Amino acid sequence: MSNAGGQTQPHAHWMGHDGKSMVTPNSNTNDSTLFDFNTYTITNQQPTGALPIASGMTPDGSKYYVSNYLGHSISVMCGPAGGALTCNGMSPGQKITDILLLLNGNYDPFGGGIIGPVGGFPIQTPVSPDGKFVITGNTLTGTITIIDTKTDTLVKMIPCDPGCHGVNFGAKKGGGYYAYVTSKFANRLIVLDYDPNNDGKADDAEVVGAVVLAKDNVPKDDRIVGNKGQGGQGVLPVPNVYNGWVQELPVAYKAQLTPAQRNPIGPLHSHNPPGKQGK
Repeated sequence: MSNAGGQTQPHAHWMGHDGKSMVTPNSNTNDSTLFDFNTYTITNQQPTGALPIASGMTPDGSKYYVSNYLGHSISVMCGPAGGALTCNGMSPGQKITDILLLLNGNYDPFGGGIIGPVGGFPIQTPVSPDGKFVITGNTLTGTITIIDTKTDTLVKMIPCDPGCHGVNFGAKKGGGYYAYVTSKFANRLIVLDYDPNNDGKADDAEVVGAVVLAKDNVPKDDRIVGNKGQGGQGVLPVPNVYNGWVQELPVAYKAQLTPAQRNPIGPLHSHNPPGKQGK
């Protein structure tokens, strides 16, 4: 994708739940593109922050979030299903607001003191499958930050490992979801329960486990000579439980999920899996 200013270098795009739309952070041009697959055209391309690097969309397509790596912020954008009713009168692709992660009053750049949630060099920033929270891996500060999508405010910070980078969601047995977080300079994957009592609040979010990635008794294509298990930049939980994907899972996977997990935003919504055009 490109604009009049040259190559945009889209990075870490996100597909809409119905396969009709895609959003891209464009790291060369400091903006984000909303692409429409029905017409195969760009719907909108709007400024975000410095070096946008990753994105995540709500399960209903009303909003999407872009992490600005050098801007230490998250841009909240009106999604393909947004508009006057859900985006304060804005059009799909327009920026609603910016959420500051570092220069938000919780960090003293001179003394180094931290009094609240902060994040620096934010990277992957997906929205939970139920649409309640945005969880971001922050490389500079080694933190995981949590944003409440109702208020678009930063509500919680969890310590991460050096080079905190990748985030994705998987179903939790009995209901709800875990966030799985990888780091570039640590050999473990963090398991985060961001809403343990399922009350829609992240104030009790906690790390509930970890998976050690430095093991020799797994298939590999060559002998590892150093830094075993390090370099984690992303994670793909199986099965995929995001809206639009989860409805198309094999029966054996669906049987292990709760009714709410099988339809993250409710059974009254219609779903078309990504890659298939809706009618």
